[in-house]
Amino acid sequence: MSSSKSANAVLAKMRAKYGRRLSDRDYENLLACKSVAEVVTYLKNNTYYDTVLRTVNEREVHRGRLELILRQKLFDDFYSLCRYMKGTGEYFAKFIIERDEIEQIIHFLTLLSSDRPQEYIFKMPAYFAKHTSVDLAALARARDNESFFAALYGTPYEPIADRYRPKKDERVNIPELENALYRYCYDEVYKAIREKTSKGEQKALLEMFDSMIDILNFVRVFRLKKYYRESADVTERFMFPYGTLGAQTRKKLCAASTSAEVFDAIKGTKLGRKIGKMDYVYAGQIQEIGVYAITKKNIHFSTYPIVGMLSYVFVMQQEYSNIVSIIEGARYGVDPEKIRAIVIV
Repeated sequence: MSSSKSANAVLAKMRAKYGRRLSDRDYENLLACKSVAEVVTYLKNNTYYDTVLRTVNEREVHRGRLELILRQKLFDDFYSLCRYMKGTGEYFAKFIIERDEIEQIIHFLTLLSSDRPQEYIFKMPAYFAKHTSVDLAALARARDNESFFAALYGTPYEPIADRYRPKKDERVNIPELENALYRYCYDEVYKAIREKTSKGEQKALLEMFDSMIDILNFVRVFRLKKYYRESADVTERFMFPYGTLGAQTRKKLCAASTSAEVFDAIKGTKLGRKIGKMDYVYAGQIQEIGVYAITKKNIHFSTYPIVGMLSYVFVMQQEYSNIVSIIEGARYGVDPEKIRAIVIV
């Protein structure tokens, strides 16, 4: 098969999968559900989630188990697309896996810092074990810092984590470690973009990742200023060195004293104009809305399979997040209108 035919086949497969996503009507019906059981029943009987929920007893399934099942489907869909992506696709499949690995590491550390490490076993994604360099079983058995660091032995994260190994009886600095791990992850993906892609792919991928990094940096700075009143030096350390924000804008963001000043710092920029058009409930939602808009557009218009595949993953991750929000709302009897406000479609 020629490269153009192969590319068209991948894009066609991805768009066919995308076409089966939840519709506006599905979301309306899910928001009307009064319990987790009703949510499961609807998904099982009316959506493409029927294949993974067919054997699930909606009246007995635990909410955590349900979320794992849905997350496994998300990963399986992504992995099925990867099989069609030889060469270049493998480098970017690695990026998706690394993001999931970092999420697992930080999730476990959060439980450990709360003296609840034994709870990790109940949310450990067993399906992910054969795809990751992290020993998830060892992570689940860890009960202290030493056993946590031992679980990372031989992984790319070992030397990074070692830099944040605390003294005896102290806790790991989770924000600093998380920042360093994601910095490594994005360093790797930008390296792959520069070294492993064609000129056209490189331009499209840089446009996508730079746009997402701009939004991510903005939201990070907003949180650092609003909740922690962090200094310019600390703020700069938590910003990724990518994206399209100029040196002056970055300097203004870091120097901001309040969240209002953070918004002022991006006035007149391309990012500022994008955010100004967003309909968000809280500032943290800016990242979800922004990434969803970027990647949804790519699915419809990009002619590069790797861009389409990555965009599909981000869009479907948002669908997963939407379902989890609806499940949580049904479980705790939250007003459907409040849940509707945070569902992004």
